[in-house]
Amino acid sequence: MKEDFLHYIWNYQDFNTIDLHTTTGEEVTIIQKGFHNHDSGPDFSEGRIKIGNVNWAGNIEIHIKSSDWHLHKHQEDAAYDNVILHVVWEEDIPIITGENRRIPTIELKNRVNSKVLSKYRKLLSSKSTIACEKDFLHTSELKQMAMLDAALARRMERKAAEVLAILEQNTGNWEQTAYQLLLRNFGFKLNNEAFERLARSMPLAFLQKQLHEPIMVEALLFGQAGFLDAPSDEYAKTLKQHYDFQSAKFSLQETKLLRSQWKFMRTRPGNFPTVRLAQLLSFLIENKSIMSLLMDNFEIDELAKKLRVLPNSYWQRHYDFGKEQTKGKNQMGKASFYNLVINTLVPLLVAYGKYIDDQDSFEKAMSLLETIPAEENRITKTWKKLKLPIKNMQDSQGAIEQYNEFCSKLRCMECTVGVGILRK
Repeated sequence: MKEDFLHYIWNYQDFNTIDLHTTTGEEVTIIQKGFHNHDSGPDFSEGRIKIGNVNWAGNIEIHIKSSDWHLHKHQEDAAYDNVILHVVWEEDIPIITGENRRIPTIELKNRVNSKVLSKYRKLLSSKSTIACEKDFLHTSELKQMAMLDAALARRMERKAAEVLAILEQNTGNWEQTAYQLLLRNFGFKLNNEAFERLARSMPLAFLQKQLHEPIMVEALLFGQAGFLDAPSDEYAKTLKQHYDFQSAKFSLQETKLLRSQWKFMRTRPGNFPTVRLAQLLSFLIENKSIMSLLMDNFEIDELAKKLRVLPNSYWQRHYDFGKEQTKGKNQMGKASFYNLVINTLVPLLVAYGKYIDDQDSFEKAMSLLETIPAEENRITKTWKKLKLPIKNMQDSQGAIEQYNEFCSKLRCMECTVGVGILRK
């Protein structure tokens, strides 16, 4: 059994409340079950109960065993001093506070309907990829879409929190925050950490001062990335001369990356970090402000024109310094573009809307996701087998979040479908 099952039982009051008593025999009446708290602190806040003839108001904490109180070190946390009721599956030890007060406790193990318990155990012991798959096929589309909407909202909340954490590190500088996020995602998993280090090593404000000289911006980015240490052709030598001058002038060597920190193996040349950096370079030169781009362009085709800029003539013919290619011009592909929209622009929009309390920014982010085709991967294919309608990227993002954060972790009691199965 997991604690979230007891959260469900208490939240929906899905147990026998007749003749309810504490483990010490005092009569209990539940006036208000409280509000489910998903953050740190007691599980339910603002509860109201009557024990004997005394009314109590405060927090309610839930555990499988009462001894979990000590296991979770609640006795050391002042946030739990106001707990008025301990709801447990089984009381194995009494809980005494520092003030020598025994916390009133009720046991649920003999009060939960056996059918509900059986359904829950069936979910928990399922060997299927999606624990509820048999029931899911008979779940209404309305509930399925409610599940997707809730999962997508949680995903956006999490992504926005990550952006706002970077913003705090950058003391409220949205442009540097957008730049760092963009660079990280230009790494496309293979080189995201190296690109993120480059963003910190070469701040946007420094580059912006050089935007009137594209070759200088190129020299700074490729030099700071460590790609000019051993120039293999005349073009690289020219860039190195520019970089060496700027590096000596502004002491850039201290934070410079090494070529060995970048990954070239097991990927096609079009995804080499040198090519990605060339694409990024063209984007930065064409678009002076990332945030302005975001505020002004919400049509996917317009964003594509801005992000899928052709690299300069050298990088249209090369995939690395001194290494020519015979096909293509190294323009960013559609899949990569969509990836940047999903993982950079959408989280930025949601975070910015949250920061300035603007619901329109969230709606614009969702509109962007609606215009992008749905992802095709192992997870979305699993959902499609269960007839879940996945029409666009908004749906597939919700489906991926639902699987990764809930289904794969058997968090069934935090899902509208899982709760619906138990309440049938």
